[in-house]
Amino acid sequence: MISSKERVLMAINHEKTDRIPMDYWAWKEVNDNLQNKLSLKDYEELLQYLGIDLRTVRAPYIGPGDCWEELRQAKTAEELEKCKVPDPDQCDYSNIEALCDQYSHYAVMGGAWSPVFCTASAFIGMQNLMIKMYEDPDYVRVFLEKITDFFYETSLRMFESANGKMDIFFLGDDYGTQLDLIMSQDMWDKFYAPCLKRLFDLAKDFGLKVMLHSCGSVSKLIPRLIELGMDALDPIQVRASNMEPEYLKENFGSYITFHGGLDTQHVLPFGTVEEVKAEAKRLIEIFGKG
Repeated sequence: MISSKERVLMAINHEKTDRIPMDYWAWKEVNDNLQNKLSLKDYEELLQYLGIDLRTVRAPYIGPGDCWEELRQAKTAEELEKCKVPDPDQCDYSNIEALCDQYSHYAVMGGAWSPVFCTASAFIGMQNLMIKMYEDPDYVRVFLEKITDFFYETSLRMFESANGKMDIFFLGDDYGTQLDLIMSQDMWDKFYAPCLKRLFDLAKDFGLKVMLHSCGSVSKLIPRLIELGMDALDPIQVRASNMEPEYLKENFGSYITFHGGLDTQHVLPFGTVEEVKAEAKRLIEIFGKG
């Protein structure tokens, strides 16, 4: 019998497995309700109960409250150039290898959540960021470089601390809406592709697979993301435009693995148990081919 780690990595490498690998994401309230309902003591017991094949390790920030204030207050590219990136050593990496050892049977993920566009949007507002991409591109370029510098250094320390025991670099940055991309492909390629390339290349240097989370209709970016080194895409928002499972599998299934796909906008929250089961089976048949 193959291990969970082997099962996940085989799936990412497009090799036949004994079953489809399983993962689980939910809000804390859902986790707590399930743990209480099933009389489980903690989240790890819940994952074991559900037969989940992946585990996530993190390096929590332990520094002072606001480490980004200087960067947020800068108004020009010149001011940004003078700003120091927050100290990456103010994250705690001390438990990374021990967690990887604890989860050695599973595929271990770690990385940087929303390291580029979403972080920049949170700092100065999405509308302001979008306007500045047109009116002050130098500011945006330096701003994103500084943010990426921090996440590059924290990811580097995490990978080094894992000592070869991590499997997947997982990061999330939302580039899609229900209907299309949040920005033009040219703008995305100009500002965000270089940042992702740096992070993807770092992960590849450590022999990791790259999984990107990006909500919405992002099919237009998939060819470019493949060029940059993406191995798996999450969460596959199937009700968004041009995100139909059949279309994605036919056009990109030879190059990447699809993580997710169950409709969280309609089927999962509003469907019956039988409808959820039927949709899960349908997705396995589509995405599981090859």
